[in-house]
Amino acid sequence: MHINAGIAALVGALVLGRRREKPILPSNLTLVITGAGLLWFGWFGFNAGSALAANGLAGVAFINTNTATAVAALSWMFVEWLHSGKPTVLGLASGAVGGLVAITPAAGFVNISGAIVIGIAAGIIPFYAVVKLKPALGYDDTLDAFGIHGIGGTIGAILTGVFADPAINGAKGLLYGNPGQLWTQLIAVGVTIVYSGVMTFVIFMIIKAIIGIRADAEQEMVGLDESQHGEKAYNL
Repeated sequence: MHINAGIAALVGALVLGRRREKPILPSNLTLVITGAGLLWFGWFGFNAGSALAANGLAGVAFINTNTATAVAALSWMFVEWLHSGKPTVLGLASGAVGGLVAITPAAGFVNISGAIVIGIAAGIIPFYAVVKLKPALGYDDTLDAFGIHGIGGTIGAILTGVFADPAINGAKGLLYGNPGQLWTQLIAVGVTIVYSGVMTFVIFMIIKAIIGIRADAEQEMVGLDESQHGEKAYNL
């Protein structure tokens, strides 16, 4: 799901092109953190709730989700601190989302050690995808859907094939003597990337031919809230 979202976002950003003005920054960090906290809490229902019962597997998924998310948030913050000299609240929230994304496919299959490693990877690799890869490729992705969801989802899917512990849910990963599981995960990731990328491109081309996909320069300068909906998000 997250790989699909990230690839779709990347293809959409490349087809649409860069906006005419500089990319926007979050208007309210308090709301960013509030939203991240709600997302973190709600994710327990997503991962632990997938067990469809209040049992041990749900408990494992719950603690794995919380641990990986916390580790990813701290990992992003510290690597950002080393990179730019200052840790940011926005970076902490971004790392948390990366951790939530990455642990999702693994939550019901790995032990706590695997969750910690996945959290570390989910904080560091997406950070560099956002800071280095995005400027290098030049795509305009304000929400960093590709860098966090696409890259984070890929990390989680692949590392599930490495750390899946048979004592948790029966599946064996690479570290438990089953390299075939890692190969299965790699195939699934590759198929998802290709399918999502091709289908998103086709859909965008159809929409572009029928109704267009971009506001004109004047509408973009005025702002889409006002030009498309006749209202503003903030009235000062």
